[in-house]
Amino acid sequence: MRDKGYDILKSVLYDKKHAHVLLRELELSKREHAFVSRIVYGVLQNKIYLEYHISTYTKKKPDKKSEIVLLMGAYEGLFMDSIPDYAVVNEYVNLGKKLGLKHQTGFINVVIKKILQGGLLEVNKEKLEKVSIETSVPIWILKLLKAQYSESFAIDYAYYSREIKPIYGWVNRLKFDPSAKSYLNDGVVNRDVFRTSLIKDAHLIIQDINSQSVVDLMEIEKGMRVLDCCCAPGTKTLRIANRLDNSGEVVGIDIAPTRIKLTQDLMKRAGVENAEIMQADATDVVFNNLFDAILIDAPCSGLGVIAHKHDLRYNIEPNDLDNLQILQRDILKNITQYIKIDGIVTYSTCTLNKKENEKQIADFLSLHSNFELIYEETMNPVETRGDGFYVAQLRRKW
Repeated sequence: MRDKGYDILKSVLYDKKHAHVLLRELELSKREHAFVSRIVYGVLQNKIYLEYHISTYTKKKPDKKSEIVLLMGAYEGLFMDSIPDYAVVNEYVNLGKKLGLKHQTGFINVVIKKILQGGLLEVNKEKLEKVSIETSVPIWILKLLKAQYSESFAIDYAYYSREIKPIYGWVNRLKFDPSAKSYLNDGVVNRDVFRTSLIKDAHLIIQDINSQSVVDLMEIEKGMRVLDCCCAPGTKTLRIANRLDNSGEVVGIDIAPTRIKLTQDLMKRAGVENAEIMQADATDVVFNNLFDAILIDAPCSGLGVIAHKHDLRYNIEPNDLDNLQILQRDILKNITQYIKIDGIVTYSTCTLNKKENEKQIADFLSLHSNFELIYEETMNPVETRGDGFYVAQLRRKW
């Protein structure tokens, strides 16, 4: 089992793959899957803190393979109590041998043994560096949030990202099952629902509370023609279809074929009859008719969702932000030409980076005088107990 966890962590940390996708593809028993999932997510959620332990007992940074083995061994020994410490050491020495690390197994043995003997360490660093290590949020993210918001917000958000948050959801009215309501309390999902088929059969939809709010802010009426741009995996598309009550039309586009398939499958399972989901590049797609309302759920750095997408914080780098801003600009420029006069374009992201949010919209408005900003909000994750979202609404004047 541990070799499966190693393979996933290697793909996430060095090939920028998504942990949840790789875990979904595993063919293991329920017990084995739970074990591997805990190891993978545990390492990702605590990676920088675990690296702090490793660096305490080593003189130089280990090679990539050995480092992953050490991260796994440190996490299992420090945070799990499935087997005794000596057995943890043996398991990861054996994993090292299996991976061809014959000359490193002595090193792995000594380091894991010292880490487990030393226990959880106090972090002797100052301010943001201390918070970064304790919460395993990269220091550059904290510095960005400090510069754009405040130091207290950066710290609060880092610790919030480690908390267990509510699971939010809503009842799909297009395929109504009266029992679905009984598993919701003020929008929070009772975990007993996972023992039923209500989610699999799309009677109850899991969606973050602030993600839901993005669609709820849209001015949608029955019979409208609505575009959902960058629509996958389709939860916002489905919420739009619910607001339309299967009337009018909702067109969803996304660039990735696999994600299009996911969205199409959801529409089918959910009883959506008014949706056309198609593969297209939002920067240059052409439509023959205009839309009454448009949602641009833009590709972004995702800095608002690191609380539950633990791999994202390691797969995004400061240099990526510039490329994302160019992509967002190009999508806005192309898609906004397809809104009717007096229609509203809703732009949303799940990031807290103001350059992708407020500045992106301000730059767009400076070049497009036929649009006006009628609403703008950053949904504070700490205050709302949800993900960090930004939403802006632009009305076309002429």
